Amino acid sequence: MTIAWTPILLALHVVSIVFWIGGVGFVTLVLLPALSFLPEETRFAFFAECERRFGAQARVLILIAGASGGALIARLHLAGALRHGHAWGIEAMIALWVVFAVLLFVLEPLVLHKAMRRLAQTDARRVQVLLTRGHRVLLTLATLTILGGVLWVNGL
Repeated sequence: MTIAWTPILLALHVVSIVFWIGGVGFVTLVLLPALSFLPEETRFAFFAECERRFGAQARVLILIAGASGGALIARLHLAGALRHGHAWGIEAMIALWVVFAVLLFVLEPLVLHKAMRRLAQTDARRVQVLLTRGHRVLLTLATLTILGGVLWVNGL
């Protein structure tokens, strides 16, 4: 019996993205707005704890999405289409993946966490505004990428 790897990889890919981008949606549309109901001095600490927990999950999900996506590109022989610019949907997915990977594996731990923590000590409201704007941009990019990917896969 042979294992049908392509549907398994596709399922892993889709599930990892649903949880990853779904989490970004939750943080953007629910968690950040809800911070306004907390005392200003506790907002950043609460957000940082939630983000720490989700961030750890998001890093694993991004690795699964990248590995399964790369394996799908190989199994479906899509590297040639990428080389010749015929796979804009996949190119958009890869670009979004790179943005999030750099953000979560490099910028957040090395720069953003420290900078936001420092700013939160003097201007917690500004931190919330910056976090909200940044997450809205990321969620918009992710949403457009998902829409584009689905349209591309369906020949549009």
